[in-house]
Amino acid sequence: MNVVCIWTSRFTAIVALLVATLEPGAASAEVVTLQELEALALRNQARWEAVRATTVRATAEVDAARARRMPTFWLDVMSVVAPGSDIERVFTVDGREVNVRASPTVTERTAFRPNVRYEGTIQMRAPLYDGQTQASLRAARAYRAAVQARAGASQEMVLAMVRASYLDWLATYLDHELAAAAAREAKAQLHRTGLRVKDGERPPADLDAARYQQLEAQLVASDAAAKLEAAKRLLESAVGTALSPDAEPDRALLLIDTEDPRIEQKYEIEALELERNAARDEADMYRRSRVPVLAVVGQTGLAGVNDRAFPRYQLGLNLSVPLWDGGRAVSLARAADARASELDAQARDARIERDDRREQALTQRRNADEQLVLAENLVEVSKKRVAQVETSYDLGAGDLDDVADAHSALRNAQSRRLQIQVTRADAILRLNYPEPK
Repeated sequence: MNVVCIWTSRFTAIVALLVATLEPGAASAEVVTLQELEALALRNQARWEAVRATTVRATAEVDAARARRMPTFWLDVMSVVAPGSDIERVFTVDGREVNVRASPTVTERTAFRPNVRYEGTIQMRAPLYDGQTQASLRAARAYRAAVQARAGASQEMVLAMVRASYLDWLATYLDHELAAAAAREAKAQLHRTGLRVKDGERPPADLDAARYQQLEAQLVASDAAAKLEAAKRLLESAVGTALSPDAEPDRALLLIDTEDPRIEQKYEIEALELERNAARDEADMYRRSRVPVLAVVGQTGLAGVNDRAFPRYQLGLNLSVPLWDGGRAVSLARAADARASELDAQARDARIERDDRREQALTQRRNADEQLVLAENLVEVSKKRVAQVETSYDLGAGDLDDVADAHSALRNAQSRRLQIQVTRADAILRLNYPEPK
């Protein structure tokens, strides 16, 4: 039995991915509720390495963007052996004695004598104004928020898949019960008909007809059992956990009701909107790569030759003005703007689609409520019809085909009622979608 659900088109493709994560671990209770399986699915989904890695990467990118606003320090150490650059003692015009570096000419005797030169400095750069870094930080934060929303959307997808497969399992389980009951009734009818044929109350042809009906009912029950097994396997794949062989669905799910419909799937739209904002911030970051950067620069250390050393230090302001990068920043900004426009259109379409699904679910529930009343009456009438035909047959006024037709009509009425109940439950669940944990 197929269940009408908005996620049907996506369900088959994603189940193939989830099968790989299937774990043994039977559910403890015989009756397994939808809430229990949703919690199991979310716990299993939380272990997906891809989701965790993407979140960690987004957080690391925010930290990296923030670090560009902090002062940077680095140590330079250099030592070489080379000719020239001796330390000479000279007198200034005002009579002071100072040491300076001086290299002899090639004609002098010491021109090629090697000297040990060394230098050790600590350098610092602290940005005062850097518009690109600020824009980069905003883009990284927006991207991280989008990743977090995308994780919520992923959980919404898991919940929708679990609900769809659970409702299908519930429908096939109850349909299998109906088929099994019909098979048992057909077997009992065959036994009663055999006794009446043996007593000469019914013609022998009735026994063949009863055997045919029993075999047909067994075939229907076997087909229903196969569908039940397939539905259970799909549910296990969606949850990521194997169920107990004795697990049964919660029949009370067909009786759920609510008067407070809420809109489902908010994270999908939120993720698209946040990704759009991140693309806009990224475009702003590329444009600001042409903005001047003002920074404080400093240096301190020692430099010398052989046993003579000099102090080194400096402190100042550095202004970097980008002139031309070949148009790279402009092109990247245009690409990011185009991506933002695309995401904005997707977000609008997703919002319209969500509103349409909500209206469809409301209509589906309203129609199911109306149809369920009719289906209940149809089942009651079919039961009375079965009782009448069986009584007539027992009195010898009817034939076995009439009994078979009445039982078939009853089972069809029960199946239609079951489908309406599942459709109604599906609509209510879609109107009351819980937020992912």
